Amino acid sequence: MSENTGNTGNTAHTETTDTATVPRKKRKGIVIGAGAVAALLLAGGVAYGVSENSDDDGNDSNNSVRTVAAENRADTDGAPTTAGTDAASFRDAAEQAVAEAGGNGASSVDIEGSGHEVEVELDDGGSAEVHVAADGAMRVETEEADKSDRQDPVLDLDALDDVIDAALTASGEAGVRDGVVDSVSSSDDRGVTYEVSVQGQDGREVDVDLADDFSVVATDLDD
Repeated sequence: MSENTGNTGNTAHTETTDTATVPRKKRKGIVIGAGAVAALLLAGGVAYGVSENSDDDGNDSNNSVRTVAAENRADTDGAPTTAGTDAASFRDAAEQAVAEAGGNGASSVDIEGSGHEVEVELDDGGSAEVHVAADGAMRVETEEADKSDRQDPVLDLDALDDVIDAALTASGEAGVRDGVVDSVSSSDDRGVTYEVSVQGQDGREVDVDLADDFSVVATDLDD
């Protein structure tokens, strides 16, 4: 079933579901300051820097930040300078982030700048946002568990090839050709296991919701 939600300005949305319209939740995305990433790339060897964030009113927050420089900078001259958009690149970034943060899995992986932004779920109920640069440098921001928060389900990283293939096929059927995946996240929405964002070469974007068997639950085309 297809439903046009109408135009708001110059943006049109098309929602397609197998049975009924599925409520959508906001996609995850974290912006990392350019200064922090630049500091990573300039560092040599392996270095850790830990700092505690403070709220504007002077109270300490529950977040901590540390940076991990790329190993052996002299050996990274041939390292990639942009983030890969294939399943292997998403999986590698997630595995590095989970290992560095000491988590039990990743709930989302996004293209962010020249690297990947990974949300890692921690055993204590907290979470970590890890920026993995193309050369392997990382910035880890850990947030302590909050009783009011519920952890997101973790992604099955072994299924990313099927997830991305299904999303690209669905985006092509929605009219976006030669798209690239810029975000994959888990979902706890009923009937939805994966949420994938595909960016078209023409600037249009398609959000694709997939079931656990990779069948398409809904597509949302943003012109």
